[in-house]
Amino acid sequence: ILGMGDIVGLVEKAAEAVDEEEAERLERKLRTAKFDFNDFLAQFKMMRKLGPLENILGMLPGMSNVPGPSVDDRQLRRIEAIVLSMTPQERTRPDILNARRRQRIARGSGRTVTEVNDLLQRFNQMRKLMKNAGKMKRKLKELQRLHR
Repeated sequence: ILGMGDIVGLVEKAAEAVDEEEAERLERKLRTAKFDFNDFLAQFKMMRKLGPLENILGMLPGMSNVPGPSVDDRQLRRIEAIVLSMTPQERTRPDILNARRRQRIARGSGRTVTEVNDLLQRFNQMRKLMKNAGKMKRKLKELQRLHR
């Protein structure tokens, strides 16, 4: 109502689309930095079940007036094409992606090697951030335990 978003609708939509066990498994893997491209794909599929990004953002308070999302559905499909062009081994062990493999993935996905490299760079940054967030959470729990 009046740009306030539809949080209840968003929560209901998320509850329908997201398998709680799968979400918890992904969260554990993210915190331990054991997150791989298979998990990344699973997360993408969960997001896709929620519908177009524009609709999701429109349900958030204050976001209905904000111009288009910085990541649109076309970009998500491109990223998915890159990941699906990887072999199962490459998805579980992204560190083995040398220049030749990256070229093959680019050809297979119809994208450029630069786009593949950008995705790998963002993926590795995300893994690093999540690993650090997991460490911080453990330290906070330890501090809370010490103060009791």
